[in-house]
Amino acid sequence: MSAKYSAQFAEVRKLIKAKGLFTDAAVDSHSMEYYNHLGLNEFYFQTANPAAIADNLLAVIAARALHSASGADYFPEIRQVDEKTGDVFALARASLTNRKASQNYKVEQQFELEFLDMGLSSNKQQMRMQCYRSTGSVFGIDGDTERLRTYFFQKPKFPLKPEELSPNEKDLSKLLDVDFYASKKRTVTASIFEKLNSQVVDDSTGLALFVNVVPRGTGHRIDLAFRRGPHTEDFFSRLGDCVTMWGFYSQRKYVEPLANGATVITSFIETLPVKELVDPDMAEEDRIDHLLTALRMQFAMPKSKFADFARDRLLTVHEAAYAMSACQFALHFSGTVGHSFPRLEKLVKQFGGKNLTMQEVYELRTRLKTCPFSEEMIFKVVEDNPEIVKLLYKEFESLHNPRMKRGVFSEECELKEKILRLDSSEAVPVFLKFRLFNQHILRTNFWMNSKCGFAFRFSGAFLPASDFPVLPYSVFFQVASKSVGFHVRFADVARGGVRVVQSVGTVAYERNKRTVLDEVFKLAFTQQFKNKDISEGGSKGIILLNKAKTLPEAQLLTPMAFKAYVDNMLDLLLPHHDVVDLLGMSEVCFLGPDENTGTGGLVDWAALRAKERGAWFWKAFTTGKAPSKGGIPHDVFGMTTASVETYVRGIYEKLNLKEEEVTRIQTGGPDGDLGCNALLQTKSKTIAVVDGSGVVYDPRGLDAAELKRLAHLRFEGKPTSAMHYNPALLSPGGFQVDQEARDITLPDGTRVASGFEFRNTFHLSSYASADLFNPCGGRPASITPQNVDKLFDPKTGEKKFKYIVEGANVFITDDARRILEDRGVILFKDASTNKGGVTSSSMEVLAALALTEEEFNEHMQVRDMKNPPKFYREYVQAILKRIRENAKLEFEALWNEAKRTGMHRCDLTDILSQKIIELKQDIAKSNALWHDDALVNFVLQTAIPDILVPGLISVETFRQRVPEPYQKAIFTTFLASRFFYKQQFTADVSAFAFIAYLDEIKEQMVAGAAAAAAPAATPAVAVAARVAADASATAAAA
Repeated sequence: MSAKYSAQFAEVRKLIKAKGLFTDAAVDSHSMEYYNHLGLNEFYFQTANPAAIADNLLAVIAARALHSASGADYFPEIRQVDEKTGDVFALARASLTNRKASQNYKVEQQFELEFLDMGLSSNKQQMRMQCYRSTGSVFGIDGDTERLRTYFFQKPKFPLKPEELSPNEKDLSKLLDVDFYASKKRTVTASIFEKLNSQVVDDSTGLALFVNVVPRGTGHRIDLAFRRGPHTEDFFSRLGDCVTMWGFYSQRKYVEPLANGATVITSFIETLPVKELVDPDMAEEDRIDHLLTALRMQFAMPKSKFADFARDRLLTVHEAAYAMSACQFALHFSGTVGHSFPRLEKLVKQFGGKNLTMQEVYELRTRLKTCPFSEEMIFKVVEDNPEIVKLLYKEFESLHNPRMKRGVFSEECELKEKILRLDSSEAVPVFLKFRLFNQHILRTNFWMNSKCGFAFRFSGAFLPASDFPVLPYSVFFQVASKSVGFHVRFADVARGGVRVVQSVGTVAYERNKRTVLDEVFKLAFTQQFKNKDISEGGSKGIILLNKAKTLPEAQLLTPMAFKAYVDNMLDLLLPHHDVVDLLGMSEVCFLGPDENTGTGGLVDWAALRAKERGAWFWKAFTTGKAPSKGGIPHDVFGMTTASVETYVRGIYEKLNLKEEEVTRIQTGGPDGDLGCNALLQTKSKTIAVVDGSGVVYDPRGLDAAELKRLAHLRFEGKPTSAMHYNPALLSPGGFQVDQEARDITLPDGTRVASGFEFRNTFHLSSYASADLFNPCGGRPASITPQNVDKLFDPKTGEKKFKYIVEGANVFITDDARRILEDRGVILFKDASTNKGGVTSSSMEVLAALALTEEEFNEHMQVRDMKNPPKFYREYVQAILKRIRENAKLEFEALWNEAKRTGMHRCDLTDILSQKIIELKQDIAKSNALWHDDALVNFVLQTAIPDILVPGLISVETFRQRVPEPYQKAIFTTFLASRFFYKQQFTADVSAFAFIAYLDEIKEQMVAGAAAAAAPAATPAVAVAARVAADASATAAAA
């Protein structure tokens, strides 16, 4: 190099000698070695100016002098920044040893943060990087392993502006730095980049890693491609660690950002010296395979102390990933309220829930339960006992690794004895919990090469009965890059929403982390009750995001976490050769939108992702989809409001009230689903509407036409709210109070200090008095025993609302409901009134399962909402009819039973739900009725809207297409719900009542068109007697 760059070489020596720090001979000697023997890449000499090279060479000479005098191996990190271009040059020490607490690792971590910004944590443009390792020793000693690395960071020059480019662009000429593309087009590198970029673009999750490996000279070329995001923030430094761990080093490496958000990292790797190899006898190709497996595992692992354990060689990458997953399991599935808690549950059942419902039992358990572990404690236990963790991992591997001969879990074994002999009161329970984790996993994606996180499927049997009054059917648990996820269902066929819980700040995160498991169980259990007259049981999914500093940060993480959650769940629902299936049966989960997942097309994406992965159930996988994807939006058709208003009108009919004369107050305004549709469907005189924007009130009644105008604006996609109400239409006593208002005076002279507070408490104010209160929105537990007195006149004690029909979920607590009912308020709770939405979603799933893809495309996918397919239009009307029918049946049952027994309607709702669910389970367990094909066909045809069966397909075709568990769920649900809707359901119902009920069905079969196909004497009645007797015996025992 000294000859090739002779002028530069001379200038460098001249600059160093001018400083007078070293003799001319020393300068000449070190300069010659630096240019000709250290083995720096020629790109360095091509691009660096003489002054910069002189400074770098001075540092090398000084480091060698220090090393010679003291043996120290210190070498400073050197940086030089071009003030004009912003380009950065850096020089740092590297090593050929298999260790990681090195200067170079820390330097690369810093570079990753400052220049590569793969986690998108700043608004800075990601830079390109070229890195070269010297071939000679930094200290000029033969056999020494210390080397120099030169780093060049440059801002890419893209041909297009960001707004001119699609994230799905595949044309490299539009994506790469213009100089880089010019030098690489029509080369092997361009071909590799084109293939990898196409894979990144085609991956709809945006979370996958794609790899290309080819032999190159004495080593290998590895290209890694991915889409930049929060999950890739430290992958560059982890990559270097994995390379070293498996016996290689990078001679050259490059980071090339693409303008569409993808990144390609290219490394040219060689084998470490033999003395640094952990297993010198392992073939190089085997080490390459292990390296790629470790890289994929590192890519899926969240940034944590467990990743550091792998870096420090305390654990392998796989062992660290296992320990991390088991740690999260221990944190969330530990803690108990003690063995006395079931006694409380027994008392609740014994006294029929008059004073405490099962939902309240769940809430009490949440408050009493504390986790015995902290994350820091488990970190310390793992760090102090890596040999036990390795043994636990081996047990986990023997049970669940598809590439190994499957082992059998043994409760009493040498591993358990070793754990029990540990001299640590903290380590023993932690590691026993790790064993519980190993024991109860039925499926895991841990050994899949491509995954978005670590997912595990359990039955509910591992949960302590003392903590969970009813054990769930299944539990899914996930650990992803920026979240943990849970899914709980109480039946094989079950459906419920998936919500993302965002935590801004430490306090919010710690609270949410402490309660997330109980929350998902409670919500799934509540959904089970609400789903009593549809085929699916209750389920719920919760994704708990990592702590965020700001709300925008949490919102950025939300779609990423949701996509990881869905893809991980599909890993366990779809057969795969890398998943050991200890469940031994196929299963399906049905998901819906919920908090933070109902917008942005997330549920549409989930269904299409299931289709991409070949799931036969993709059309039914999610509800709440856009009509163009076959969805039936609740808000557009007023599905939930249809059931709420059925209860409202039921009260009017029972009490002979004229709707137009009834005054009404509602929370939830024209900008929300329930509020908007309530305004459109009601004929009552609405005197107040409260929504997110504030309060609009008129004691003489708000203008009905104006309210409908505001409601219609929502469906036109225009802004609307209570604050858009025309103030000119208000009477002298009316007012509008914006939630942002401060220090205003109302017409009657009342001072309002805060519009926000006035909005939140309006339903408790002196203005809130009407015949009917219809909460259609608002915060949970807005009415509690602590404030329920404010719903009564302070002077007379007279109730301010005669009737309350809940639309919003848990707006009123159960104990407050009882107080209201005791003081004369006619109240119907949410679990009865607002089930129209779940009924609609169930029918959406039903059509998706029953129709072929071609039929689904023709009849259910809407291209133009103004002109939907005929079947879709009629199916929506059939769903609305069924919603009103179910609501009317339950209303009558609750009204009559409350009148007969004097019990609270809010408690009767729970009792009725429990009775239906138990009878469903008894019928399903018996299987006897299911073998009567004539009965099954008749019930299915009655339960399914005629427009679908037999309107579009026959019942025989339906039974061929739809999975048997789903058919069975329709059958048992219809029988159980329709039976109890006709009974005095709080009384002990005899087996003969169920037989009589089946006799009625038999008479309908004979009278109907199916009579010819039905046998003259069906065994259904005899079978029913056995089922009913079993159910009666079960109830008596309970």
